[in-house]
Amino acid sequence: MADTFTRLDRRKIRVAARGAEDKRKHRRVPLQLHGRFLDPHSGEQKCRLLDVSPGGAKIMAKKPPMPGDTIILLIDGLGRMEGNVLRKGDNWFCLQFTAHMRKRDRLADAITWRFNMERLGLEEDRAAPRKSGKGRARLHFSDGVAIDADVVDVSISGAAFSCLERPRINEEVRVGEMRGNVARIWEGGFAVAFIPPSGETAHAA
Repeated sequence: MADTFTRLDRRKIRVAARGAEDKRKHRRVPLQLHGRFLDPHSGEQKCRLLDVSPGGAKIMAKKPPMPGDTIILLIDGLGRMEGNVLRKGDNWFCLQFTAHMRKRDRLADAITWRFNMERLGLEEDRAAPRKSGKGRARLHFSDGVAIDADVVDVSISGAAFSCLERPRINEEVRVGEMRGNVARIWEGGFAVAFIPPSGETAHAA
C-alpha cells in the first residue's frame, strides 16, 4: 500500500507546471470560486472559476473574451493571474496562464489547499501566514476513535498528519468528506491515501 501511495506534492506539481505551454498536458481539478477579470474590450466583469491547474483554467462569464485576448484574472483564494484566452463558448472560456515558474509554484500550492480545505473539513490556522497544507483536521478511524491532528501536507490524492497517535497500516480513516487508508507511518505522524469519490474524474488542462 505504501508503494501505491503517491502524493501530488509540490515537487511533482512543479514538474507538471513546466509543461504548461503544451496544450492539455496536466490535470485540472474542479474548483468553483468567484472572482473577476479585466477584458481589454468589455472592461471588468464578474466570473466564476470552474476548474483550474497551474497552467490554465476554465471560467464561466456572461460575456467571455475572444480567443487570443490577454486578460487579468483575480480569483478569491488564488489571487491575481494573467493569461491568454484559448477558446470560448456562450458563457465560458478557457485561459492559459502566462506566469513565471515561481508564480506557478505558489498557484499550485494554493490550488491544492483550496481543493482539499472544504471537503476534508480542515480548520485553517489564521494566526499563521497562508501556506498549503497547514491547519487542523479531525480524523475518524474504523474502530470509532476520533483524533485531531495537524496537517503537514495535503494533496489531491492524499494527506500527511502530525500527531502522537499511531494508527495501523491500511486502517480505514475518514477526514471530512474523504475516506482513505493509512499508507505510511513515521515518528510523529502518518500519511493517508484517499479513495477517490465515486464518479470523480480528472480533467486535462
